[in-house]
Amino acid sequence: MATPHDYRAIARKTDRPMWIWAGCALTSVLLLFGVGVVVAITVLNENDEPEAELPAVWPSTSGQALRPVLMPTGEMVAALTDETGAQVLCQVIPEQRWEEILGGPTLLEAGGACHAVTAKLDVSAQMIAGLPEDTSRGLPTRTTVAGKLAVIATDKDGTSLSVELVEVAPHNGASPVLRVSVRGRTTETPGSEEKAKALAEALIAGAMPPGPKLPKIGEDGEIPLEKTEPGPIKDRPLPVISWLLCGELGRALGVPADKAKPNFFAACELNGVTADYSALSTAVVPTTTIAGLPAQVDERGVVVQLTDDPDGQTLKFKGTGDLPALAEKMVPPLLGR
Repeated sequence: MATPHDYRAIARKTDRPMWIWAGCALTSVLLLFGVGVVVAITVLNENDEPEAELPAVWPSTSGQALRPVLMPTGEMVAALTDETGAQVLCQVIPEQRWEEILGGPTLLEAGGACHAVTAKLDVSAQMIAGLPEDTSRGLPTRTTVAGKLAVIATDKDGTSLSVELVEVAPHNGASPVLRVSVRGRTTETPGSEEKAKALAEALIAGAMPPGPKLPKIGEDGEIPLEKTEPGPIKDRPLPVISWLLCGELGRALGVPADKAKPNFFAACELNGVTADYSALSTAVVPTTTIAGLPAQVDERGVVVQLTDDPDGQTLKFKGTGDLPALAEKMVPPLLGR
């Protein structure tokens, strides 16, 4: 350490006062101390950052709570309406399995897709019409998942994975591809590809236990007629809804349903009358009630509103004869009344 004698010697050699050299030394010490304080504060702030948390409000404003739903078998998961499909995908594996795959407590909701969040991840799963040619994360890579053709794309934000469960031409109306997206809620997502694959494998196993194949679908959506036990159409695969409509049409018209023409898109035509179920419809403007439900009757036919949402599920009837009377007979059994 420099002594007062040393500083006087330095000052004589440089013609600078001793106090300047002492000030320089003090300044250096203070600067080093300041840097140390800044580093310490930064480290403390990083350590004090709150851990990521699950959303306080759930379901989200755009989501729906899970509800009891029929589970499909075989290939019928590819023939569900969007909301039913989302409910099914959220529930075909136990909540504990979701948490094992995603690595923590998980919240689930339905909508257009099954939506799951953990403290760190935002995940969706839904059935779509076909394998994507590209994704928001760039050109996907072909691979296999659960022995089925798949495409996958991964970047720092997460992974998008699509798996073809059934080989069906997309334009025919089925949704034969399972799409799983795993991304971070706030940070990069290491391991997202492994999580997406594990989740897809679990969902496929849960949603496709042994069961029927999809019916052969013609270019105009026509499918072969199958006799089906009467029952409600709620949450049924689209072809099953068509067969149920055919059966009720025959009973309401008092004729055999052998000549009925079912369509993959939840519709059936018999003796010049068509009954058509729609999960999302144009708004109904009620003019009367049928089976106690709001209904619109005009020159185009009869539209019965099945839910409280005027833009929601409907049964439509068009063709010849007394359509309101026909609808009165058909609607109750199709709703399970």
